[in-house]
Amino acid sequence: MNKKIKKSHFQSNKFFFRVVWFVLLCLISALIARYILTGINDMLAIGRDPSPTQVEIPEGAGLDDVANILKEHGLINEKEFFKLYAVMTKSSKNFVSGSYELNTSMDYQSLLNHIQNQSNIKDIIDITFTEGMNILEMADVLAKNDICSKEEFLECCKSNNFDSSFAFLKSIDNPTERIYKLEGYLFPDTYKFYLGEDAESVISKMLSNYKRRVLQKTELESYGSKMSIKEIAEKNGMSLETALNIASLIQAEAADKDDMYKVSSVIHNRLATLKNGGKNSFGEFTMNYLRVDATVYYPYRNKNSVPKNISSSFVGMYNTYNIQGLPPGPICNPGLDALLAAINPAQTDYFYYCHSKNGDAFYAKTNEVHMANLRKAGL
Repeated sequence: MNKKIKKSHFQSNKFFFRVVWFVLLCLISALIARYILTGINDMLAIGRDPSPTQVEIPEGAGLDDVANILKEHGLINEKEFFKLYAVMTKSSKNFVSGSYELNTSMDYQSLLNHIQNQSNIKDIIDITFTEGMNILEMADVLAKNDICSKEEFLECCKSNNFDSSFAFLKSIDNPTERIYKLEGYLFPDTYKFYLGEDAESVISKMLSNYKRRVLQKTELESYGSKMSIKEIAEKNGMSLETALNIASLIQAEAADKDDMYKVSSVIHNRLATLKNGGKNSFGEFTMNYLRVDATVYYPYRNKNSVPKNISSSFVGMYNTYNIQGLPPGPICNPGLDALLAAINPAQTDYFYYCHSKNGDAFYAKTNEVHMANLRKAGL
């Protein structure tokens, strides 16, 4: 009887361990399958949005170094799988130090071939675009430094070529009314470009920077938690496109960071009169015309910048002395300070501002006071 019980227990335990073993085997198989599938997708760059990026391979870099660099720049996601692939394809050595132009759409083999070939090394130059530069000014800087053709750059800035890679551009609801569709979206910053670089690659880098600086969450002064500029705008009841448009006016007009918030208040106060036919709380009319001087000759900076062959007949499409409310789009490429000022204007009753030649700012609630301010400013 005892033997039968022991045999029964043994068979029961044996069955239990077989089940456990089977479950473990299934789990391990599933994990391996998932690892392989994830690795293959990464190897083939499946699901990665195409975006150019610059990579510096240092002298004496090994496979671990290269894997870390590529991972940091978003060119691979699975470092271990990449290293395994490199070893299996005998591509784990002979990395050539230097600067390379790579793209997140490149598969493992393309990446390895690229950074193991001396002929792919590029000459890099640092280019700084200051806050408030417009597309014409950026094009001149790029051409002067032999980065890309001015004409090619300007044509790209009018095109829809970037909509598939940068979804935020699809929110522009009036592209045909804008002179340069991408005005406002080429974030001012210092960039590393290659001599003779393709204009689309140049623009993609700038749009990627805009996406990172404006659309992604980050630590911002005066905000308790990580937020994006887009989130802050929407929280304040404003679309990012409107904020960007207003910010470009502020950037072009304001004397300094503090002045930005008061200039913003004037713009917002005037925009608020659109619903009242342009009448403000002081009984003055036509406040629905912003009358921003920086818009008069856009896309040119001022009258002297307008080409002579069209200067006598030039009529600005963005001229806020002639159109009510905001212009069709931004007039320059603003920085973060101007964007935050556009979203959070100072609370004032001002409807006018002006600046003296040395940058002193004057604000007024009524036209009578504004006229006196113009005299004070020497205008």
